[in-house]
Amino acid sequence: MQLDPRALHIYTDGSCYRNPGGSSGCAAIVQYPDHLGREDEQILDFGCSESSNNRMELLACIRALDWIRGNSPWSGVSRVQIITDSRYVDDNRSRAQMWRRNGWRNQHGEPVENSDLWKEFLSVSQKVGMTVHFEWTAGKKTPILKQIDKAAKNAAKRDGTDVDRGYRPGIVARSMVSGAATRFAAHGQMAIIRPYRKSVMRQGDDKVRFDVFSEEKGTYTESCYAYVTTALAAELHRQHGYRVRLDDNAKCPHILEILEEVVIPNRVTKRVP
Repeated sequence: MQLDPRALHIYTDGSCYRNPGGSSGCAAIVQYPDHLGREDEQILDFGCSESSNNRMELLACIRALDWIRGNSPWSGVSRVQIITDSRYVDDNRSRAQMWRRNGWRNQHGEPVENSDLWKEFLSVSQKVGMTVHFEWTAGKKTPILKQIDKAAKNAAKRDGTDVDRGYRPGIVARSMVSGAATRFAAHGQMAIIRPYRKSVMRQGDDKVRFDVFSEEKGTYTESCYAYVTTALAAELHRQHGYRVRLDDNAKCPHILEILEEVVIPNRVTKRVP
């Protein structure tokens, strides 16, 4: 990460306890270049009762852009650098324009999560009025990074009166399989699943994360996700077992129907890595 000594530096961070759905918060601290002779200033302190870590990281960047728009220009400052430790923000900033052109679906046709905030991010980015560069850094490496981490966590702990109106809580339980859920390799087959998280999307499809149960092995083999209509999602209760039929779209898999409810173990002696 290269920091310009004559640029304005804004450090952002987000936090969520019991992610997703727990008390959440985000913060931003501005460091002025030496020639302005101004002390560091916390410009964002947002705390709400429920959201997600990714939403808080992205919201912090949006609010930083809003602040720049309302407070610039500064004498001798030609650009602002926004520093984030969020891979989610850093990896997806360049994709947001494509998502908008695709009706807020990704290259595989899947609905984009947090599209409300990405819309706001693109809108304020176009109106900010000066050059802004984003920089990714690993968190907690320097005093200022430790300070912004603490500020975001304090905002989340406070369980404040702010509200993330765009957050869709869904239903959350614990997966039986370690690791992040991956896209289900659909090819028109049947599968036995145990839903553990449902996310309400904005493009008509709910996203369901589930453990896949193998009757042959008698254990859970992987954690996956697929999409489902809102009506069908209401019939998929978390921690229950279902035999379902999927479509043959491996890039954007959909559960087409529930064939039957089945008995599956509520515990496993050893998690599948």
